[in-house]
Order: sequence, then structure tokens, then C-alpha cells
Amino acid sequence: MALLSNIVALDSGIKLIKITTMHKITQNILLFNKEGHILLLKHKAGKWLLPGGRLNDGENWLDGLKRELKEEAGIKSFKITDIIDVDSWDEASGYRYAVFFKGETKNSKVVVSNEIIDYAWLKNMQDLKHYNLWFHGLSKLIKKAFQ
Repeated sequence: MALLSNIVALDSGIKLIKITTMHKITQNILLFNKEGHILLLKHKAGKWLLPGGRLNDGENWLDGLKRELKEEAGIKSFKITDIIDVDSWDEASGYRYAVFFKGETKNSKVVVSNEIIDYAWLKNMQDLKHYNLWFHGLSKLIKKAFQ
């Protein structure tokens, strides 16, 4: 969790930042294997998503991705090659920020966690129609990563 700042405007035109609420920061990775396929994970809720998740207190982006990839897919070795997108949105539970990284691994062997029921290496955009994705914007991110 990280702190979210509310900005308070003063009559003098100076803005003060008032720390009042918490927000959630998540990171996900569009992870390519050596064949150029993207890893998708099927959550126990039934929808497909990217590896990743919420950062723990005091955790940096790379450590968070390493932890999530190891926990969800058993992948320990990868490298980040790009940032595909940064997004934010408001939910009933608070404000969320998400960073979507592009990365690669030489390891195609996946060992799923108890929250993941299946996995697939997506070969191309045409095959995406077979997957019920976690959120509608995910297909745009996958398309961007394949370009």
C-alpha cells in the first residue's frame, strides 16, 4: 500500500499536499518466452490474466514482479524489457494504479499456484478470442506488446 495525496488549494495559489488515504499499486508483466509467446494465467475465478499483483508495503517494482512470478507461475528468471502502459482508476475500495511491463524469460516451464488453475502461452492475437479475459483493456495491452 502507498499513500495517496489530496491537493488542497490555498488563497495564495500555493497548493499543499495532504496525505489522507491509501491506494493500491499493482504491477503486471506481459512475459514472452523464447518462442515469442505471452504467458496468460487462468485465475480460480475463471478468467485469464497476466502474471502480477499488488505490491507489498516497502516493496519495489522489480521485487514485486519477482515475487508474483515465482508465486503464481514458478518462474524465477526473467528480465524487463519495456513498460507497456501505466493506468489508474477509482474503485469503491479506493484508488488503484497499475504498471504493465514487457519482459522475457528463457524458461517456458510453468508451475501454477493454488490461486491459478491453468496457464497458456499465447501465440498471437488471433488466438486471444479463445480466452475470457479478466478485464476488457487487457486485449489492447497484449496487442501493443505483440507489436
